[in-house]
Amino acid sequence: MLQSDPSVRHIPAPDRQDWYGPDEHLRWLVRESVDQAVWPVAESALAELGELVPQRVEALAVAADRHPPVLHQYDARGERIDEIEFHPAYHELIDTVLGFGTVHSAHVPGWRGLRDVAPKALSSALSYMFLQADQAITGCPVGMMDAMARCLARNDPELSARFVPRIADDTGRHLTSAMFLTEKAGGSDVGANETVAVRGADGDWRLHGEKWFASCPQSDLVLVMARPEGAPPGPAGLGLFLMPHLLDDGSRNAILVHRLKNKFGTRAMASGEVGLDGAFAWQVGRLDRGMRQMMDMVSLTRVGIITATAGAMRRNALEALSHTARRATFGSVLQTHPLMRDSLAELVVDSTAALSAAVVAGELLERGDAGELEAAGALRLVTPLFKGYFTERARICGGDAMEIRGGNGFIEDWPDARMLRDVSVHAIWEGSGNVIALDVLRALGRGAGPHFLGDLERRAEATGGAAAPLAAPLLAEIHGLVGRLDQLADADAQGQQLPMRRLARRMAVLAAATLLAEQASRHAASTNSGRLVWIAARFAARLGGEPMVDSIAADTAWLAHADALLNGGHVAVEVGATAAATVANALSGRPGASDGTSR
Repeated sequence: MLQSDPSVRHIPAPDRQDWYGPDEHLRWLVRESVDQAVWPVAESALAELGELVPQRVEALAVAADRHPPVLHQYDARGERIDEIEFHPAYHELIDTVLGFGTVHSAHVPGWRGLRDVAPKALSSALSYMFLQADQAITGCPVGMMDAMARCLARNDPELSARFVPRIADDTGRHLTSAMFLTEKAGGSDVGANETVAVRGADGDWRLHGEKWFASCPQSDLVLVMARPEGAPPGPAGLGLFLMPHLLDDGSRNAILVHRLKNKFGTRAMASGEVGLDGAFAWQVGRLDRGMRQMMDMVSLTRVGIITATAGAMRRNALEALSHTARRATFGSVLQTHPLMRDSLAELVVDSTAALSAAVVAGELLERGDAGELEAAGALRLVTPLFKGYFTERARICGGDAMEIRGGNGFIEDWPDARMLRDVSVHAIWEGSGNVIALDVLRALGRGAGPHFLGDLERRAEATGGAAAPLAAPLLAEIHGLVGRLDQLADADAQGQQLPMRRLARRMAVLAAATLLAEQASRHAASTNSGRLVWIAARFAARLGGEPMVDSIAADTAWLAHADALLNGGHVAVEVGATAAATVANALSGRPGASDGTSR
């Protein structure tokens, strides 16, 4: 050690040993969600990832971020080639994620000896582990492959049979995927897009137009929205097309990459501006269902975003917990200071709630795909609600974790800055906050409300044991929401839009609080621990705003159990039950609690 560095105790190194072992909620949640026969496979895979991700994937993600892709438009002879050069870390990282079976497990039976495809809870958990280190590559190019496989399987049997096995390949011969939606003319208003699909005398489709924000433009396959010649304006006139990067003879398709975007985050993966100059494409499904078919892909990518925010928030909590457990300040370990414990509790509560939300959204997706109308209806609201809320919370958690590390958190040598940059995109991709709020409004208008409310009501009614006090006030909130939605339906268009972002946020908090309470009752019964009940109560207190959160957070009694509450471990059931009763009493006594008017 150099004399100018007198003590290695001053700055604790990040924990890079095992990220699965300490994740008590992930382990319990997956075990509860998968069949008993699947659990040994799940446990083995997640334990393996617990070491692979921090010890190998993290370093690859850092290297790929520091060496972003470069576009080479021309070769030495002046011929247009539009090749994108990636750092070797990019290729090794995507090969690692795919080679582990992240996409394969979700779409092809037999992964690690499973009879069927992996349940969504397990495939989401695999992604969640990778996403703790890598939001950019796991979150976008790999996420697009997962979503395209589902879209093709649901809408075009012929294209599905041809390409899904290649998309889900885990041997290194995979086909990468992307989707091109955004144009200068449209932006979030996809119906205003100007790309045209022309059908030739040979029956082949050719695409002409410009795509303004095309992530992963190097992909082997791309789903593209385009308007067939003569189709009506607006979203109803758009068709969905599958465009290959290379044609059958090995030549390049007529796709031009004008430039790559200089992005705030997710620098490791390429996003560009693309021109389609008569690019060949196959028609996907029915032309008159283009937008609905694309929404199949968007639905899965939104569920993927919820999972990504859960992974990011878990990483934020893990970094903050690790740092504060080994950093000494003002004469004692940093994590023992009451104010720090309160800050850490918010990170733990958010990351726990986000993981629960991701697993429940995945389960609803799985059930909806199997034909359950109630689950599909509930998903129609759950997906935008959780996507909107947890992308907001992810940015807050990212900033808070950076602050907890202090000045080092602001330095690119440490992970906090990259994680905050990368997670920021999730509030924009697949619908910004206002677009999400409008999507919630549309879903309500199309009859998804009763399915969503029915699902919440069943979960609240199933809440018992140590979490039982939360059941009645949550049911009252649900019934109050029914009245609020009835009022909304009677308003004019302006009156419906103005409150929607705030109402959607509140609906998301209510939904997450309800599923957490139901899970907490099962967790306490199966483990005899009140930890998840306490977390559920602290989250549910958000329904009453900061003063109600204070009713549980400022009670010094929880500090005696802080180590287990924050880091995982057994907590007396009475601790959770007391917190649930405190929050339930506060919610029940709040003005307007029974009619949903307090927001």
